[in-house]
Amino acid sequence: MKYNEKPITAVWELTFACNLRCKHCGSACSTAKSDELTEKEALDLCDQIADLGLSYITLSGGEPLLCKYWGKVAQRLKSNNVVPNMITNGWLLTKDIIKEAKDSGISNIAISLDGLKETHDFMRTKGSYDKIMDALALLQQENMPSSIITTVNNKNLTELYELYQELLKKNVANWQLQYAMAMGNMLDHVDLQIKPEQIDHIIDIAYDIYKENRIRIDLADCIGYFNIKETEIRNELHSQNPKNMVFTNGCPAGKYVFGIRCNGNIVGCTSLRDEFFLEDNIRNRPLREIWEDTKSFAWNRELCRDKMEGFCQKCQFANYCLAGCSVMKFTSGKKLTENLYCSYNVAIKEEKKRIDKINNTQLLLNEGTTAIAEEEYQLAELLYLKVLENDPNNINILNTLGFLHYQLENYTECFTINNKILKLDPKNAYAYKGLGLCQVKTGLYNEGIKNLYRSIELADNNFLDPYHDLALVLAEQQNYTEALDVLNKAKTKTAEIPVELKKLYNKLSELCLTED
Repeated sequence: MKYNEKPITAVWELTFACNLRCKHCGSACSTAKSDELTEKEALDLCDQIADLGLSYITLSGGEPLLCKYWGKVAQRLKSNNVVPNMITNGWLLTKDIIKEAKDSGISNIAISLDGLKETHDFMRTKGSYDKIMDALALLQQENMPSSIITTVNNKNLTELYELYQELLKKNVANWQLQYAMAMGNMLDHVDLQIKPEQIDHIIDIAYDIYKENRIRIDLADCIGYFNIKETEIRNELHSQNPKNMVFTNGCPAGKYVFGIRCNGNIVGCTSLRDEFFLEDNIRNRPLREIWEDTKSFAWNRELCRDKMEGFCQKCQFANYCLAGCSVMKFTSGKKLTENLYCSYNVAIKEEKKRIDKINNTQLLLNEGTTAIAEEEYQLAELLYLKVLENDPNNINILNTLGFLHYQLENYTECFTINNKILKLDPKNAYAYKGLGLCQVKTGLYNEGIKNLYRSIELADNNFLDPYHDLALVLAEQQNYTEALDVLNKAKTKTAEIPVELKKLYNKLSELCLTED
């Protein structure tokens, strides 16, 4: 067996050497390492990258321009139909370097800019800001596509919109925002790291800029998640270029992207500096063999909802983002199963503080009903749990919570709630339905079917949901005839069956005819 997903892109740390000593450098780059790839090894790796089918790749460092063979690497990649781009601190960019980059096939040069002049120079070194402004002018003169990457911290957080105005003056077309994380040199400057509560400030500014549509704004994978504004920005970028990944299957590291360190070590992401994330070295095995090995990147490829912890384990969106950016998770909590730097996490915690202060049951119920209608199940759960505090054996509230836990895929809680209901009310059809569906979802298929049939036996003529749910479960197992029989029983209970039941009935009738 081998891993069959093809990678889309990668980041290649050409050298560890850097001419700056930035306060937030996650790699703590300094001088070139003694075991860095030779030019011959690097060019051979270019061929392996092409063989693996990458679409594009980012050349970085350290400072990539300090790698003597950077131009040859770019040229080799381009000749292999892999589009290279580059991230640089801008200090070494000259007219000749830019011309060499264009001739080598570099598609875009991204420059790291971390605030207005005083702030940027504080983070990197004196004179760096002016160097970048000169470099941007040269890039424009030479018609070289360029981008700006800003690492957001507590010193530049309030400067972002003003910085945006400066970028407009320089005709910058693309701007990416990312966090400064607690790693590398940043460990000596942790006071500069933003707090989770400040995430929305970044997203709000990015959204305003996105709406102005004068510059293409991009939020790095670490910034989010499931904030309405952030989602709109990501979806727009994805529609412009499907290769811009959105969080639909967790962090892409080792799934669709990977990192190459300067010595040929292969990692899921070059920002993951801990040796735990090292898969192998291209001096030991070919790149394709490392990528396709099912044991490679297992820490992320095998990450699933059941392994989540804390808020992320119960989150409405857990299956989609799997707690998001691996670097953010690891640097902020030394684990990959929960992410405190999440806009949605922060928002729900704030909502809980607000809800805890409400003592009006009807208000809580009204808000809960609205939240369910808008499919805000996490919020609805908080509201109904608050109601339950004052009425712990309220069957209607317990039934609703059972539904919410099911929708949130928190099946352990769903089991607990429905079993509690059945102790209080042994003939509760809704609880049997919830229990049965939960059992089916967790692999207890036969037990689940029995409880769904039990729900039908107990249901009155106005409660046809269990018929629909049981028929759907049976249909998913291709038991079309049995599923149709269930719906025929439902038809005897009422003169007019609901629209959804009718749609399912017609579909099953077609499938049964096809089988015959």
